[in-house]
Amino acid sequence: MEKKFYITTPIYYPSGKPHIGTAYTTILADVIFRYKKLIGFDSYFLTGLDEHGQKIEQKSKEEGFDSSQAYVDSMVPYFTDLWKKLDINYSQFIRTTNPKHIDTVQKVFSTMLKNDDIYLGEWKGLYCLGCEEPYNESEAIKKEDGCLYCRVGHKLSNRTESSYFFKMAKYTDWIKTYITSNPDFIYPIKITHEMLNNFVNKGLEDLSISRTTFSWGIPILENKKHVMYVWLDALFNYVSALGYLQPDDSLYQKFWNNDKSQIVHIVGKDIARFHTVFWPILLHSINLNLPSKVISHSFIMAEDGRKMSKSFGNVIDPEIICDKYGSDIFRYYLLKEFVLDSDNCFSEKRYVELFNSDLANIYGNIVSRTIGMLRLYNSGKVHLESNILTSEMEKMLKAKEALLPLIENEINNFNIKEVLTLVNNYAKDINQYIENSKPWEINKANDKEKINNFLFILTDAVRTMSILLSPVLVKGCALINQMMNFTSEMTQYSSINNINIIEGLKVNEASPIYLRIK
Repeated sequence: MEKKFYITTPIYYPSGKPHIGTAYTTILADVIFRYKKLIGFDSYFLTGLDEHGQKIEQKSKEEGFDSSQAYVDSMVPYFTDLWKKLDINYSQFIRTTNPKHIDTVQKVFSTMLKNDDIYLGEWKGLYCLGCEEPYNESEAIKKEDGCLYCRVGHKLSNRTESSYFFKMAKYTDWIKTYITSNPDFIYPIKITHEMLNNFVNKGLEDLSISRTTFSWGIPILENKKHVMYVWLDALFNYVSALGYLQPDDSLYQKFWNNDKSQIVHIVGKDIARFHTVFWPILLHSINLNLPSKVISHSFIMAEDGRKMSKSFGNVIDPEIICDKYGSDIFRYYLLKEFVLDSDNCFSEKRYVELFNSDLANIYGNIVSRTIGMLRLYNSGKVHLESNILTSEMEKMLKAKEALLPLIENEINNFNIKEVLTLVNNYAKDINQYIENSKPWEINKANDKEKINNFLFILTDAVRTMSILLSPVLVKGCALINQMMNFTSEMTQYSSINNINIIEGLKVNEASPIYLRIK
């Protein structure tokens, strides 16, 4: 049976254009999706927009739109156009205004109500409009002006309104047991400790899941004065997108209601609580499978170490940086440089250094040298004269043999940073192979068999490098494949150990893949 893999980003709130943090989350999910697909998983990748809520309703009025729907419709291209520019290869882009999603969420609410997990009451307390999240007074931050603020700096307001509540408190012991019994459920481990110490161990409070003070949301069928609170609406996109409770639920059966399927959510640490505590409880309450893993990454800070903010004027626009340097280095830099378990600073200086050192000097240079030698020494043809190989050639084949299980292990552990480190080291081995083999001396000695075998092993190494980098360097590897004249079969991971597949290949002319940035 083919292995199944389902990965999601959070669905983004379109109250503004996507930013570098949004781009990082989406690139990380995209690259994991591509790697899992590469090594043989039947994979599905979901991203999209969370389009309801009071903030959207207010924003649409401020921007002069006739309706909230018209506003969110206008915001969609900002995301889809950027994802195209960044080579994001999602399987589906969901919007929570989709009628099927609305129908699924209304059915879920009705089921929870019948199961006595939801009751009608009155919500009173502090509320953050910016985060669309209630706050306990103990969680609020009191500033010099005497006002209370949320953890990210939005001013809190006091509210009282009729609300439906989900009985979150009754599941406190269950979620505590689940998280502690499944240490791999949340990554990194420090997020596990934060969720337990800051929320679960203190005892969960019942969760307000409806609003009456605004109308832009999914109406509750049993009481249409109420619309769904954003988190109940938003979280169920992960199953509604697959057709849960719809006539065609084949994707749901394949990727969610399947014990052999891996289900992974990628989120920023600011919404980790909703995905690691609330979401598992909501699923458990209606007997649905839980995700296999929630990966929570940290924030991207400005080069001066401050949090990126429009008020500081230090926000990085991913579209501008991508247009300036290209999508490959944007993807590569974020995944090679950033770690998941601490905040990361974006440095344009380091960005350029990495482009020059890795993309131009190593990967691009290896391909140029390979094509140059093939055309100079053997009219561009690849041919293995015999199976008698030198120690350097054998060493190169063994390096690949040792590399592949390490790569697969890191992919399955979702450690893309280490995957790129391993490939980078392998690329350095390729350069060392060229230097140690001294092909210019072999050619000068007119040893045709030896030069052909050297070029054959070198071509196979370039093919291996291109296959292993293709989920990250999408454009560059496509250009490598075109210049090397690799067929689609040659670039499949399943053929990576079949060195004979390149016999008789004739390469095309070389052109620069990555030009050094001054």
